[in-house]
Amino acid sequence: MAKNKKQSYDAIVMAILYIVIGILFIAFRSSLLDWMLTVSGILAIAYGIYQIIKKNLVPGIIFVVVGILLILGGWLFLEIALIIFGVLLIVYGAKELVMLLQAKGKTPIFPLLVSCLAIVAGILLVVSKWAFFDWFFIVIGVILIIDGILALIKK
Repeated sequence: MAKNKKQSYDAIVMAILYIVIGILFIAFRSSLLDWMLTVSGILAIAYGIYQIIKKNLVPGIIFVVVGILLILGGWLFLEIALIIFGVLLIVYGAKELVMLLQAKGKTPIFPLLVSCLAIVAGILLVVSKWAFFDWFFIVIGVILIIDGILALIKK
């Protein structure tokens, strides 16, 4: 009986956590990614320092370096990575679209739709990466909120 109550309590906490995270995704949108990378970097540096204090030098140094890269990556390299990812999506979508259009017979609609969406998403990432990311985070936030509410209703 006690185990069942704990599972119920855990499910309620997770549902509320989903709702809170969903609200954060909607409120902060793409800037949340910068915050998540910065916090992850700080935690990695702290763990690395802890490892160094415990005389585990190699893992400690690795965690400190990874933490610094996470922080700098969020500030410096993320924008470049998004542009590269957008270009790769455009190339992938165009390649798939050409292959589908050159194929003999009836072209299946779903692969055609996926390749077109890949091209559009790639263009949006290259041209307006943060606006695209904002919508992406809003959709994820709404999904998390709905999932959290549905989980609360079940309990």
